[in-house]
Amino acid sequence: MAYFDDKQKKLIKSWHNLSLGSNDFYMKFMSEWIAFNAICYNLYYKQATIERANIERQKSKRAIRVLNEVKSIPQKIHVEETTLNIDSEKWSLDLKWSKNLESPPRLFISVSTNYTEDIIFNEFVREFEEWYRGNLDDSNQLFEDLKASLQKDYKSNSRHYVVNMAKSKLYDKSGNVDEMAKKNIIVLCENNELKTIKNVLYQIRCNIFHGEKTPGNVNDDRIVKSALPLLSYTVEHLIDRHKINEEYPS
Repeated sequence: MAYFDDKQKKLIKSWHNLSLGSNDFYMKFMSEWIAFNAICYNLYYKQATIERANIERQKSKRAIRVLNEVKSIPQKIHVEETTLNIDSEKWSLDLKWSKNLESPPRLFISVSTNYTEDIIFNEFVREFEEWYRGNLDDSNQLFEDLKASLQKDYKSNSRHYVVNMAKSKLYDKSGNVDEMAKKNIIVLCENNELKTIKNVLYQIRCNIFHGEKTPGNVNDDRIVKSALPLLSYTVEHLIDRHKINEEYPS
């Protein structure tokens, strides 16, 4: 069993108790999410600290412009020269290619070790999906309530999803739902699986934290209120599983 020190346990319990004591569903949801995030971080932060590649945009402006101009046409661009620099902080790649230009563009890519938040939630799903499948009787009604709050009329059918507000300009309510889901424009809520629950709750969390849900808006209120019980159910299980309410003997 993973170890939670007294400071971590106090933090998690404080946020969970703040949720229990609040009458505001937005505050309750955000407090529960902070508790959930803290638990997942403690459990999986090592797995989430990985090498990630990033384009150095300031140095690569011309290359990015060229790539954006040709990205609609699949092709391979020959790299004429590659330089790899290695130091204790990061690896740096300098890619110089020819595109029949007198001065070939150069793309600079750095690789450094960073914390990647979404990994902790993916690890949570991997470890706890069997528990969730084994307790569907406890979660079925909670899921159905959340699903109903996300119902959208689509042609002659109803579909259930939350819009990724970071990509709201790409959302088309009359568009192909499954295609939009593949592009992460929406997140489907149609199968009672832990991966689905994680994806939907995380998207609702993002929409709240990034200022895309308004307290008092009937639709937003309904969604947050319906999402809260599943989040609380998950947090309470993790608190029990890892004995976070218990004190270690001195």
